[in-house]
Amino acid sequence: MTTPLPTDWALVRDWFERAQPLDTPAREALLAAAPLSPALLAEVRSLLAHGDPTHPGSGGDFLSQPALRVADHPDRQPEPGREGQLLGPWRIVQRLGTGGMGNVWLAERADGAYAGQAAIKVLKRGMDSATVLERFAQEQQALARMSHPHIAHLLDAGQTDDGLPFFVMERVIGQPIDTACIGLPLAARLDLFLQLADAVSHAHRKLLVHRDLKPSNVLVTADQQVKLLDFGIAKALDPWDDPMDQPLEGGSSITLAGERPFTPLYASPEQIRGEAVGTATDIYSLGVLLYVMLTGVRPYGRQATSAREAARSVLEEEPSRPSSLSPEQVADPQWLRMRQRLVGDLDNVLLKAMAKDVDARYASVDALAADIQAYLAGHPVSARKAGKAYVLGKFVRRHRWPVSIGLLGLGGLVLGLSLALYQAQQAAQARDEAKRQLAGVKEITNELVFRYGDAIQMIPGGTKTQEAMLKQTVATLDITLAQAPDDVELNALMASVMGRLAQIQGNSTFAGPERAAEARATVGRALALADKAWPARRADVRFVTQHLITLLTKATLLREAGQPAEGLAVLAMADERAALTLAEALTDTDRASVLELRANVLTNLAHFNDHSGRPSLGRPQEALRFYAQAEAAFQDLYGNAALVAAVDAANDPGAPSTAEWANHNLANVLSGRSLVYQRLDDYAAMARELQAALLRRQDNIQRNPTNAVWRQSLMFDSNYLALALLRLGQNEAALEASQRSWDLVAQRMAEEKGNALWPTTRSNFAPQYARALAANGRHAEALPVFDLALRRAADLLQQADTPQNRQRAAWVQVQRARSLIALRQSGAALALLRPALDAVQPLLGDTRAGRDALLTQAEAFSLLGPAGDTDADASGRARAAFEAAAKTRPLSAEHQALLQALAR
Repeated sequence: MTTPLPTDWALVRDWFERAQPLDTPAREALLAAAPLSPALLAEVRSLLAHGDPTHPGSGGDFLSQPALRVADHPDRQPEPGREGQLLGPWRIVQRLGTGGMGNVWLAERADGAYAGQAAIKVLKRGMDSATVLERFAQEQQALARMSHPHIAHLLDAGQTDDGLPFFVMERVIGQPIDTACIGLPLAARLDLFLQLADAVSHAHRKLLVHRDLKPSNVLVTADQQVKLLDFGIAKALDPWDDPMDQPLEGGSSITLAGERPFTPLYASPEQIRGEAVGTATDIYSLGVLLYVMLTGVRPYGRQATSAREAARSVLEEEPSRPSSLSPEQVADPQWLRMRQRLVGDLDNVLLKAMAKDVDARYASVDALAADIQAYLAGHPVSARKAGKAYVLGKFVRRHRWPVSIGLLGLGGLVLGLSLALYQAQQAAQARDEAKRQLAGVKEITNELVFRYGDAIQMIPGGTKTQEAMLKQTVATLDITLAQAPDDVELNALMASVMGRLAQIQGNSTFAGPERAAEARATVGRALALADKAWPARRADVRFVTQHLITLLTKATLLREAGQPAEGLAVLAMADERAALTLAEALTDTDRASVLELRANVLTNLAHFNDHSGRPSLGRPQEALRFYAQAEAAFQDLYGNAALVAAVDAANDPGAPSTAEWANHNLANVLSGRSLVYQRLDDYAAMARELQAALLRRQDNIQRNPTNAVWRQSLMFDSNYLALALLRLGQNEAALEASQRSWDLVAQRMAEEKGNALWPTTRSNFAPQYARALAANGRHAEALPVFDLALRRAADLLQQADTPQNRQRAAWVQVQRARSLIALRQSGAALALLRPALDAVQPLLGDTRAGRDALLTQAEAFSLLGPAGDTDADASGRARAAFEAAAKTRPLSAEHQALLQALAR
C-alpha cells in the first residue's frame, strides 16, 4: 500500500502544470491571481524553480538542493561584494558559495589575536523577512548549543554595517562525504558514518533535529575527520521554541502550515507530507546518506527529473535492497565484492533506518550506530531476527578474529548464550527443559559478561564492543526476565549486566558528560533490580562485586551533577554492604575481591571530600585522611603474598595480574592525593605523588603494553605532572611529561576515530602542552596549541558560564599573550590582555575561583609593559595582586619567579 500525498497536493500540481509552460512574466501574472494560500503558493513556486532545468531561474541539479527557497523577485537587489570588509575582528577575503538563505565568505582574523581563517555566513539582501530572520537566528542558536569535534564550531556572530545578520564559523576544507567514500573499503566508510552519527546524536541530546542531512552538509577533511555543517533548518525538539505553534490572541490556538524546508530524496516521508518532525527524521536521512555512501546511488527515485517525481518516490517507492543492485546500476569496479558484504546485516540496517513508518525505524541514532558497531565487531545486529542459523554464522565468522588477545572462549560462549536464549524462549518447551535452559542462560551470561567481557575492555576500542555486547544481552535478557520476573538469580544477573553497562556510560574516560542522563537511567534500573536480589545474594561475590561498582557509578554521577553530599550517602551504603558480605563465609579469593572494592570506596570518599577540578565538599584534610586509609588497606591486601598467589591462580587467562591491579589501585590513590595537594598549592607534593604514581603506571605498561586502561591512566597522570612541574619551574621535565600525554592521546584518536572523547581530551591537555612548549622557548609551536585551548575554553563557557570557566578562559588568553610578546606581536598580545583583565576583575571575590583569578590578573598586569601598554602602574598592580594571593597560600615557584622579576 502506498503512502498518500498531502490532501492539497492535487491543487499544487494543478497550478504547477498551468504555470510550467509559461515564461517568467506570464508565470508571475498567473500566480499573482491564483487563489492559493501562501504555503501552497510557496510549494508551486518551489516546484517551478526546480522542476525544469531549461527554464530561466530553475535550480540546476534540483535533487541536491533544498526544495523550498525564496523565489526570485524582479526588484530584488543584487548581493554586494564584501571583499575587504571587516565584520568584527574578521576581514572578508572572497565568496565561498551561496546557500538558500545566505552567502558564505572566506575570512581571515584581522585583529592579530591569532592567525586563522573562518567561514562567515551573511543573510542575503531581500530575504530579511521575519520568517527568514527567525530561521537565520535559529541556526545561530543551534550552532551555539553545539560543542562536538564533528560539528563545525560557531566562533562569533553579529550584524554587518548594512544591517544584515551574520555568524562566523569554523572553516572546514573537505569533500562531501559521498565523494570521500569513493574507493574506500567498507570499514573506512562505516567509520566515517559513525563519526557523523556521533555528531547527530550530540545534536539530538541538545534537543535539536538537523532536518537537512545530505552529502554537501557533511564534509570529510584530509585526515578523515567528519564535520557536520549547516543547521539552517534545524528544529528545536522543544515545541515551545516554534513561534508558529503558539496560542493566538483570544485564546484560540492554530498551527500554521509555513514553509517546509528539505532536500528532495534525502527528506523523510513525514517532511514531504508536512507533518511534525523529530529525531526519527534525521534517522531516516542518515539511512539514505549511508545508502549513498555504500552504493554510490540513491535508494529510490533514481529516474526522477522533477521535484514532484522526487516527492512521490520518497512516499511511494520502497528502497531497493542495496545488495540487489547490479553492476550496471553502480559505477564502482569493486561493486560485486562490496555487494557481498552488504547482504543480510547491512541490508537490514539500512532498510530499518529508512522505514516509511516512523515507529519501525531505529528508536535513536545511538541504536543505529550500535548496530553498525555490532556489525564491525562481528556480533548480531538488532535489525535482523536472531535465529539459530544467523547466530551460528556470526560465531563462525568471528572465529576469524585474531585470538591472540586471550579471548579464545568468547565465540563459543556467545554462541551458547544465543542458542540457549533462543531455545529457552520457545513457549512449547516443557517446564523442566525451560528451567534447565534458564540455568544455562544464567551461567553463560555470567561467563560472557563478567569473565570475557572484562578482557574485551582492556584492548583499544574494546569498550565500544563491550557496550554493544551488553546492550544486546540486556535486550535478550529482558525477554527472559518478563517470563520469570520473580527469579532472584535472574534479577541479580540483569542488575549486574545493567550495572556494567552503566559503568561504561557514566565513565567520562570512555563516554562523555553528555551521556550522564543515559547512565543515570541505566544505573537506576540496575540498583532497583539489585535491591530485590540483595537479601538472598549478598554472599554471591560476583553479584556483590558488580553491585558495589554500580553504587560507585551512581555516586560518581551524583558528584558530576554537583551533588557530592548525596554521592557520599551512596558510598556509605556501599561500605555498609561490603561489610555485610565480608561477614559471610567467603573463600580467600572472594574476600580479596571485596576488600579491594572496599578500599576503592575509601578512595572515592577521599575524592568526594576534595578532588580538584570536580564538585566536592572542599575538605582537603579529610580527603588526605581517607587516602591514607585507602593506601593502608591496599598495602595490607597486596602485601599478603599467599593471598595474591591464590588470586593469581584463580585468574582467567589473559586477565591482568594481581600485581598490575596493585599498581593501578595504588597509583589511583597517589594520583588522587596529588590533586588535593594541587588544591593546597603544594606543587612539590603534587609532583612527588604523581612521579610515584607514574612509576607504577609505567611498570604496568611494561607488563601489559596493549592494555587500554593502563595507557589512559599513564596519559592523564602525565598531563597532571606537567602542570605541577611548570609551577615548579622545571620546564624541560614538564615538556617531557606533557609530550608523553599529547602523544598518547594522539594514539587513541588514531585507534578510535569515531570517538569524540579523544579530541576533547586533547583539547583539555592543550593548555599544559602549549605552556610547556612556550616555557622551553618554542613559542611559534605553542600558538596553534593555545588556539585549541582557547576553543575548548569557549566551549566550556557555552556549556556552563561559571566563575571557574571564565577564569580558565582568561588565563589561557594571558598565556597566549606571553608567547605573542616573545614573537614580537605586541598588538595582538594587548588585544588579549585587556579583555582578560576585564574578565577576571568580577571574579576576585569568588570563593572557588578568586585566588586563581588574582594570579591571572597578576600575570596579565606583568605583561602589559612588555606588550607596549602605557599604563605606568601595571607593574605595581601586578606585584600587589601576587602579594595578595600570597597572603592566602604561598606562591608557587613559577609565580615567585615572576614576582621577583617585577621587583627587579
